[in-house]
Amino acid sequence: MIKDIGLKEPYVGQTILVTSEIAEDLTYYFATSEQTPSSVALGVLMNKDNTVRQAGGFILQLLPGASEEVISTLETRLKEITSITSLLDAGNTPEMILEHILGDFGLEILDKMPAQFACNCSRERIEKALISIGKKELQEMIDEGKTIEMNCHFCNKHYPVTVDELKGLLEKASR
Repeated sequence: MIKDIGLKEPYVGQTILVTSEIAEDLTYYFATSEQTPSSVALGVLMNKDNTVRQAGGFILQLLPGASEEVISTLETRLKEITSITSLLDAGNTPEMILEHILGDFGLEILDKMPAQFACNCSRERIEKALISIGKKELQEMIDEGKTIEMNCHFCNKHYPVTVDELKGLLEKASR
């Protein structure tokens, strides 16, 4: 699990894969690595032409001190859900699904943000990563006399860095 929480480096946590089902493995990760009782439901419904018709999910986590009554009620509600994809395919919005699970608990939606796949890699971050490897390694790359290519492991974007750019980074690293 890699989470970018806005600090210098992303937070990295590891645990074994239990079932190779993403939702179940995330539930296990939260329980073991973060010690947070959680329920994770994920699903993707495909069209016959191999495009995505519905996709969605939720992560529900208990706050410390949750009562047995709350836990029992949540467990009952979660057992009623056949699959997240069937709920979405039936026209349920994420808000409707939350209302079904959490409505009796005084659900209040405070904010909404659009979900999207986006990587926060940038030329600036790549340059900072290169500077962080050290002057000696930068000099070795310069001495090879070739443009190097940095690749983002999240989105697979390629960043070519020329010898002249490496020289500029070496200069920055020397300050």
